[in-house]
Amino acid sequence: MTKDMVEEIVKRYPYIIRAVKEGRDAAVFSIGNRKMRIAVGEETKAVCSIIEEIREREKDRYILKMIEGLKRGESDVAIIQKVAWERNAYYERKKRFIEKIYKCCIGRHMVAYEDILAEEIQ
Repeated sequence: MTKDMVEEIVKRYPYIIRAVKEGRDAAVFSIGNRKMRIAVGEETKAVCSIIEEIREREKDRYILKMIEGLKRGESDVAIIQKVAWERNAYYERKKRFIEKIYKCCIGRHMVAYEDILAEEIQ
């Protein structure tokens, strides 16, 4: 599991969770005119459960609105209009949300040591 994979799961969450509920092994959907396929394995299901656990523990109402918007597959612009943040603040919080999911994946031993070393320091 890499941070890019976590970000892709968050980005395509509605399609993935639908596939999980239907018991399929992959989420197949179209974005624009391109057909996309994301495998739904145990790691993907674990990331979905981590997102739910974070949502259940979060107290800030705007963070909850952001998470719910991401879960519904809303665009960033639509979510920004619902929260009391400027554009930069939204993207910073979204980045921290994805990092928190990634840290939870590390805590569950879903991230290889080599993947952590391969990440760039910014």
